Amino acid sequence: MTSPTAEPPRPHRARSVALLTAVSALSAISPLIALPLITRAAGPDGFAEIAIGQALGTLAATIITFGWAVRGPVEAARSAHPARVFRSSIVVRGANSLVVLPAVALVAALASHADDHALAIVSALAFALQGLSLSWYAVGVGRPLLSLVFDAVPRIVLNLTGALAALLSSTPLLYPAILLAGTLVAFVAATWFIGLRERFSVHTALADARGAYRGGWRTALAAGLLTFSETAPLSTLGVATSPAAIGFAPFDRVLKYGYIGVYMITGSFQGWVSSAHGEAGLRRMRRAVGIHGLLAVALGAGFALVVPWATPVVLGPGFEISSLTALFGGIALAAMTLATALGMCVVLPSGRDGAYLAAVCVGAVLVIPAVLVGASLLGVAGAAGGVAVVQLAVLGVLTATALPVLRGR
Repeated sequence: MTSPTAEPPRPHRARSVALLTAVSALSAISPLIALPLITRAAGPDGFAEIAIGQALGTLAATIITFGWAVRGPVEAARSAHPARVFRSSIVVRGANSLVVLPAVALVAALASHADDHALAIVSALAFALQGLSLSWYAVGVGRPLLSLVFDAVPRIVLNLTGALAALLSSTPLLYPAILLAGTLVAFVAATWFIGLRERFSVHTALADARGAYRGGWRTALAAGLLTFSETAPLSTLGVATSPAAIGFAPFDRVLKYGYIGVYMITGSFQGWVSSAHGEAGLRRMRRAVGIHGLLAVALGAGFALVVPWATPVVLGPGFEISSLTALFGGIALAAMTLATALGMCVVLPSGRDGAYLAAVCVGAVLVIPAVLVGASLLGVAGAAGGVAVVQLAVLGVLTATALPVLRGR
């Protein structure tokens, strides 16, 4: 019997997936729209500081999120009380922020090459707050408008406003500062609208949060290691004072924006896949993987062919990316796209959290030696080749886990 306080389940149809994908794509391109302004405001050295801060902040955001971006859509899609799931996430992510934000500021200062470290530190804090996003919840409950109002639109406005302010004032620090303040405002507004307007028990929210810590550590660890694998290359080169660090920064940022877009698009499928069971769920898994296979080919080829000539045109002089570097980037992006679909739309919804964690561990173990060895052999192109090797290794492990599921075994 359904509880009288239970929220009616929302259908997850192809239309909601399409709308969520469109909103996610809008969120993903918002930093790209501002990128030409940022590079011209900061120059190569300042942009490297922002890129280092963004890499560290992205990792910190994943730690703050504690796996909600991965398992949250599944829980919200299957829960009769999705707002209760959201409140639990607020407690967890708020508590994590108190520890993570000071730590990432310190690490950013250590990785920074500038004298005052301010640009890297504020950038790290601004991007760390992305861990408070509600986009995963909008996917789980199938409500694209929530993601549009509280995630996509604020990202576009903040990125453009911050980049324009930095360019017009010749003060690069304004970009991450505006992003930091605006993200906090959007988070507070979303928290009130979704989780705090109705009556709820604080005791229940705290108990749910304790349960989330106990039951979600594997997914959280996997998400953290996955983000580490994707953000460590630039941070590693910076900490190691490698001469390839500055040249690697524009490649790293362009590739990461591709990663972000893939995660947002793939995340849009999670509620749709997870809300179906049996043969219907299996068909949705296969369709999701097939769509991502086509997407992987398109993104990989596009990166390899377009990035070498487009980067200096869009970003300005001093931000060139060689054809070999772009080729390795295309391979990495294609492998990552298919691996993300297998992990988020097949392995995790089928309950194979341990296998997902094992695949991610492979990438985390390989990434630093692969990038350092590659950089020592071929500079920026070698570091990009190391990234491609890591992504292919993760794809191989996830494929071995997902194939039996897709075959119905």
